[in-house]
Amino acid sequence: MGPAPRQRLAHLVEHGRVRMNGSAAVDLSWLAEGKLDASVTLANHPWDVAAGVVIAREAGAIIMDQDGSEHTLGSRATIAATPGISRELLALLGRAEAATATSTTW
Repeated sequence: MGPAPRQRLAHLVEHGRVRMNGSAAVDLSWLAEGKLDASVTLANHPWDVAAGVVIAREAGAIIMDQDGSEHTLGSRATIAATPGISRELLALLGRAEAATATSTTW
């Protein structure tokens, strides 16, 4: 993996910038095309992601559930990324989830 995806992931960690393009299937298709490095859908239904998951997998993307297991139609989340950053992205999401769980808001 070249430095660009890793630098963009570092930028995400530093600035917390996330963009949703309006459709999980479009995000996954753009990942397959190389327009995106990753796509994260934390609450999904099979009909929202099924076609995009197939397209992204065929293009070589790693598609996981939130716990890192292989994505299935019963998955709670769709975490998709290029092979070079998939594990780093999953770890980042785990840290964010842990930080959210321990923070208190009033």
